[in-house]
Amino acid sequence: MDYIRYCDLSENEWNQWIAQIDGITFNYTAQRLSFNLEYSQSIVSNESFIVLESKKPVAAAELYIENFSGQHQISWNGGYCCAPYLDKNLTYQAQEKYAKKIMGHIDDVALKYKCDKIKLKADPLGNPDQSTIFYNYNFLLKHGYLDQSGMTQIIDLRQEKDKIYADIRKGHKSDIKRGKVYDVKIYDQYTVKDEMIERYKNIYEADAGRVTRNSQLYRYYLEFIKSGMGILAFGSAHRKEAGVAIVTIYNNTAYYSSYGELEQELDHVPIGHVLQWEIINNLKDRGIEFYEIGEQVFGKTSYHNPDVKLINISSFKRGFGGYTVPFWRGMKLCGQQTR
Repeated sequence: MDYIRYCDLSENEWNQWIAQIDGITFNYTAQRLSFNLEYSQSIVSNESFIVLESKKPVAAAELYIENFSGQHQISWNGGYCCAPYLDKNLTYQAQEKYAKKIMGHIDDVALKYKCDKIKLKADPLGNPDQSTIFYNYNFLLKHGYLDQSGMTQIIDLRQEKDKIYADIRKGHKSDIKRGKVYDVKIYDQYTVKDEMIERYKNIYEADAGRVTRNSQLYRYYLEFIKSGMGILAFGSAHRKEAGVAIVTIYNNTAYYSSYGELEQELDHVPIGHVLQWEIINNLKDRGIEFYEIGEQVFGKTSYHNPDVKLINISSFKRGFGGYTVPFWRGMKLCGQQTR
């Protein structure tokens, strides 16, 4: 097996390689990795790589070395890097064989940089219908990782629109109907204009009450959309924009990325419900098959103590229907032996 590092390729070359890995998601694209490098201020080295077998790509992994108070760890912004994704068309036996070698390679990288821990996650959209046996369990546990998994919500857009709508919570349906007072417009690579991302920024930061991202990051959101990997939705009341959302797309999957609203511009009716429903319809029309609407948090775990706001946000997202799936994650303390 050969390993090709992200930093040794152009963005186009990287994307050409990963496009040959069946089932891989947006989170492994050069656009997303470039965004991640800009976002985290703690990254000291980008060790992301693609794995080749007989000159054919079989896997890819996101891997950053971060420095916190002088101590190195493999993580992203203190959280999890995307774990190695292995081509879903490989046999289960081949996936197991490659995973063992790749996880050993990650251990070697951690040793080189004297990391004290490794934090990895498996992207749920890499196995949205739970059809790939290898991703139906937390394979990280086989390689010495402690389980820190969660859950997320996915909507199956292969269904007919009336069935998708029927699965939506009753209260959400009412708010969707009331939300028809808003004018929703959705923009993609063919219709987006550069100045729209500034309008998104203004709404997002006004909603947050603070500047939450540096100015460079908005350029990456625009790049997602212009490269065909995202859509931008605006909802307006009386010709004034009151809500905005960004969704990333890649192949047949989509992910709900961000949302903001201007409460003072709302017409006494929630806007998020109708905005989300129009996005669902738009994705369905584009041929997207699976839409991850967001992580699900039900309560306290041994490694996470969520606040009420986070639990309520999860409930709001779950109200649009779909099904809950595992979000496999793990943390490894370096020096521990693999079972």
